[in-house]
Amino acid sequence: MTEHAHVTIKPPPGRPCWVGRDDFPLIYLGWGKRDFGRFPVARHYDQGTTFYLVLKGELTLLTADGQRRIAGPCACVIDRECLHGIASGRSASVEILVWVWRDAPGLGELRSEPGGLLERPLRAEAVPRLVELHRRCRDEVARADASVDEALAALRTLVEVELARAGRLDTGPEERRWAEVREWVEANLAVHAPVPALCDYLGMSSSTVSRFFLRHAGMAPGAFFRAAKRREALRLIRNEGWTVKTTAFHLGYRHATDLSRALADR
Repeated sequence: MTEHAHVTIKPPPGRPCWVGRDDFPLIYLGWGKRDFGRFPVARHYDQGTTFYLVLKGELTLLTADGQRRIAGPCACVIDRECLHGIASGRSASVEILVWVWRDAPGLGELRSEPGGLLERPLRAEAVPRLVELHRRCRDEVARADASVDEALAALRTLVEVELARAGRLDTGPEERRWAEVREWVEANLAVHAPVPALCDYLGMSSSTVSRFFLRHAGMAPGAFFRAAKRREALRLIRNEGWTVKTTAFHLGYRHATDLSRALADR
């Protein structure tokens, strides 16, 4: 039997917070500045999953495994069975955002081991989006109408997506655009004039698109499309048992013989 109960710990008087009803999916919201030197948080178990964001400053997170410094901008996702408290770090004042949700995270990459926590550094561009999402959550719980549960579920998904992105490698705008192009190609293999369509989609001239493909794929965009169509045709025929005729129609070939020639030209 544990000596620590699952509780909601409110901040000192005068600091903003919101505490939900028993039937709410959201248990607690906290925001603003805190002085954990004067008002530390004792070790405890929260009543749900805590998304704890340090926007500015530094604090010390106290867990069963010891201490760790959390310097903003950074997020911690804390399991409801994680015993933790908060003490001051190097900053007298820390700016925070807190959500405590009744259920575990919907995204698997935000779920820690039972009793554990995940730490996620935050990119500067993510902070204003998370601040706005927190404000929208406060607006929704203030309304508390018949649609509040659905609205909070949607907002929680957006919060989780932002935190999940923080844990992934930022590959840069050029690499993200290339990943976007590959996804578009895979989704549009049946287009009869794919290169002009891709130029329209990207808002690029044909010469710019050609240079883009040569830089990333080492081939012209038309050749890239043809290779992608051949790969998908072989997958459908070999792995899915499709006929050549059905595959040709699905991938936008005018005749089955056109697909047969394409496969023979490999």
